[in-house]
Amino acid sequence: MNKLWDKLLIGLCCCAFMLAAGTHAANIAALLVAVICSVISQAKPNSMAAYISALFYGVLCIFSKEALILSPLVLYDVFCTKFYPAIFLTAAGVLANIVSMKKDIFPLAALILISFTLSQRTALNEKLSKTLIKTRDNSRELTMQLVEKNKAMQRNQDYEIYLATLKERNRIAREIHDNVGHMLTRSILQLGALSVINKNETVGEALTDLSGTLNTAMTSIRSSVHDLHDDSIALKPAVEDCIRPLKDRFTVNCDYDFSERMSRDVKLCFIGVIKEALSNTAKHSDGDSIKIIIREHPALYQLSIADNGNCPQKITESGMGLANMRERAASVNGNINFTSDSKGFRIFLSVPKQNLTERRS
Repeated sequence: MNKLWDKLLIGLCCCAFMLAAGTHAANIAALLVAVICSVISQAKPNSMAAYISALFYGVLCIFSKEALILSPLVLYDVFCTKFYPAIFLTAAGVLANIVSMKKDIFPLAALILISFTLSQRTALNEKLSKTLIKTRDNSRELTMQLVEKNKAMQRNQDYEIYLATLKERNRIAREIHDNVGHMLTRSILQLGALSVINKNETVGEALTDLSGTLNTAMTSIRSSVHDLHDDSIALKPAVEDCIRPLKDRFTVNCDYDFSERMSRDVKLCFIGVIKEALSNTAKHSDGDSIKIIIREHPALYQLSIADNGNCPQKITESGMGLANMRERAASVNGNINFTSDSKGFRIFLSVPKQNLTERRS
């Protein structure tokens, strides 16, 4: 837009200069040619058409004083693109017509200087504008990267807290099992021994009641310990433990996108399927890459395992491995599919969340 205003100003000055020199057909023709060359340079800057039109007008300035009067309009684009051959031709036109123009050479020189000044100012403004836009875009990109890094740090902190919580649950479960559980077991055994040697029926009834209470407490503690242990299952570390023995032979890529609120049954199912799949891959695959994807969607959980080994088109499910995976999928009302071709073997397991809710109820 700045170029249009600059060229309009220069064009009006050139027209006023031309009118002062007189109006005849040559002036009108020169004006039309100058406008056409200027439009070409404006529409296609730094193109072959722009260069040819600038050269043509430069040659025209050597033979036509009228064209030379309107040269500042064409020179504006030439100055912007720094196309020196056209500048030299225009300068040659000035020298060729310096005698015939006489005192008009000074206004022409002033217009050429104005054209050069405006072109340089506009070029500088455009450069600064591009720099500003680039700086703004870089700032936005850096801001977005910083936000993503902060989110990643927050997720890592949350995950570390989660793992610490799971470790503490495991510690508590282990302490209860090793200390309270053993003491209750010893008390139950001692109480059983007392019941055997006791001869008093009244005391015997009390010992029987006490034995029942201790057995109930033992059952409750076992259940609590098992629940604590099962709830402390962390899927990601468990998957990492599964793939660690294969890293010497395979390049394993894992893509995780799930919340830690995933059901314990689904975690156990996924871990079992991954273990079985990796075991089969290590035994039968001739590939060197494994891709594991675990995702949580609003309505379901998904697990995908793929390797790049060469497999037969038809899969025979006579082995225990695939049957075990189907049984694990069925235990959580999930659907599992196996596909194979020359690009590798793939396992796709999906578990609808609605099915999990129905199983709990």
